[in-house]
Amino acid sequence: MKFEQSTYNKIWDSTEGSQIVTQILNSPDLINANHMFWTEKFRVDPNITPTNQEGEAVFISRMREIESGVLMDMRAPLGDSVPEDKKGIAYYSGVIPEFISKGTVEKATERDYKEKLFEQFGDVALVAAYATDVLQSKIDSANQTLSNMSAQLLSTSKIIYKSGVGIQGNVLKAEVPAANFLKAGAKVWTDTTARLLDQIVEIVEDIKDKTGIANWQLEVTKDQFKNCFLKNAQVIEWVRYMNIINNQPLPERLVLSRDMAMSALASFEGLPPIVIIEEKQKDADSTIVHGWKAGVAVLRPVGIAGYMRRTTIKDTELFTKYGNSVNSYSFTPALNGLATVRNSVIVNGNFKEWHTDVVLAGVPSLDQFLYHYIIDTTTANS
Repeated sequence: MKFEQSTYNKIWDSTEGSQIVTQILNSPDLINANHMFWTEKFRVDPNITPTNQEGEAVFISRMREIESGVLMDMRAPLGDSVPEDKKGIAYYSGVIPEFISKGTVEKATERDYKEKLFEQFGDVALVAAYATDVLQSKIDSANQTLSNMSAQLLSTSKIIYKSGVGIQGNVLKAEVPAANFLKAGAKVWTDTTARLLDQIVEIVEDIKDKTGIANWQLEVTKDQFKNCFLKNAQVIEWVRYMNIINNQPLPERLVLSRDMAMSALASFEGLPPIVIIEEKQKDADSTIVHGWKAGVAVLRPVGIAGYMRRTTIKDTELFTKYGNSVNSYSFTPALNGLATVRNSVIVNGNFKEWHTDVVLAGVPSLDQFLYHYIIDTTTANS
């Protein structure tokens, strides 16, 4: 078989390329699922947000506030009810931004070298190298971008994009009520003498009474759990108590493990399930960054926090329709329609170049924003 008919060469083919790249993306032996924090909190919107006449994709997140029931009114026989105050629908809107990965360009000299490799080793090695060396990092970049924005939105109610080397600035602000931004309680959570569990239960019970929602989860970072929970005197006291009940007394000098604490805390009355947040990304200068705001815990209803909004990536239409006729393009959907792999053959002077880019058009939306509580664990109640 000639190199022109190889699977590797057909990756850039305008008719067969998309099918081949789809197979690569769907193969766990070739593409690893890394930096998937966003999938733990958000689901991809099944609907595509259309673009308006300005070319912007504007979504709207709506929800109706629900109040728990109150005591009934006593009436005389056949008496009418008093009309209730209807709660309105709260909403906010946002524009879906676009992002692009670092691009890979294979020049004619490199292509010639690949052809010689094909003659020696065949297709499998070339396709595997394309998946590992080209696609993997770009899919990782897309997942990191979605995860960073998700962590920002959950812990601050807004997204300010300060990463990459392109456009930076405000992306989105969810309309979380001002009353939903809470303080730590009687003492800051890093104070080992704080009655930490009692403080959390007090916050939760108050919110349950206000909302009528029964099932909540508390989200804290791994560092918060280590420094606030595992070192807290009340937590250690409770773990000891639970182990004594189970006839498993602990040594006097105890260093709590995450598993020990989690097991015991599950039995503390009124304490919601604790979810450990683990996310980190690598910025353009290779520094490690976190989307989650330090010192913040989040209390929210159990389940997903919202949808990952998406829109049509214009490249798929305009490059094919208006692109230079000497070039060719292949587009492959990725990440459940949030991203597109764009493979293109570009004529640059006397030679062709083979390009691979990943374009992302997606943003998380907080869709239970009226019941999303952000706790500043570093500031005690006054």
